[in-house]
Amino acid sequence: MKIGLLNACACSSDADDFRQGYGTMFQRFFTEHFPADFSLHEYNVTQRYWPNALQECDGWIIGASQHSVNDKNSWITKLMEFACACHFNRHPLIGIGFGHQVITYALGGDVNRSPKGWGAGLRSCIVRQQKPWMRPALACCALNFSHKEQVLMLPGEATLLAGDSFCLHQMYAIGEHIFAIQGHPEYDRPFMQVWLDENRGNLTAEQHEQAMASLDQPMDSATVGRWMWQFFAYQDGAEIDADHPS
Repeated sequence: MKIGLLNACACSSDADDFRQGYGTMFQRFFTEHFPADFSLHEYNVTQRYWPNALQECDGWIIGASQHSVNDKNSWITKLMEFACACHFNRHPLIGIGFGHQVITYALGGDVNRSPKGWGAGLRSCIVRQQKPWMRPALACCALNFSHKEQVLMLPGEATLLAGDSFCLHQMYAIGEHIFAIQGHPEYDRPFMQVWLDENRGNLTAEQHEQAMASLDQPMDSATVGRWMWQFFAYQDGAEIDADHPS
């Protein structure tokens, strides 16, 4: 399957190095956790590099960004229109972090600054409902987080899959064609360490220390990576076997 990554991270020459490397990091995550018959094609949408058609890829992923869905940028509006087109045409779409928020905003949910402050570091949330492609099943899911905004209200058609007291709407689905995640399975430890240092000024000393310490805990990136490719495979009617190696 051909999967398109709509990379919403800044990629200009003056962007932070760790944001410059987002596409490379995502490709590494993709190669490690997706089967060999999947390929990833990157579109740097902040540079106005867009697909020519929705059908150019079998499925789409909207990734992370330092931007807010509430920013008044034309490319963000276009990204929301793209999410709406995927929903209208039942074309498979995954949103991660910023992408999760883009889909929410585009489809009528509410995204805004969290009154609880920054969500930073590794956190575990309760999985409240399982989809057929969420195999193997997890009771709790631990991922890295880096967000000052969050989904405050889901789109009307959404089914909540996971959340915690800090961020109630961490993971949801719409039908079988949209899967949205606030956490970042693609964020590796080196990336998070740099991110936390870059954002030290936005965190208290205690928050920074706790977030750094959380990176020592085990993460469910491999399982969520598997859920992602099984989500795409499920669109083609593939049988999902919890015991089948990825």
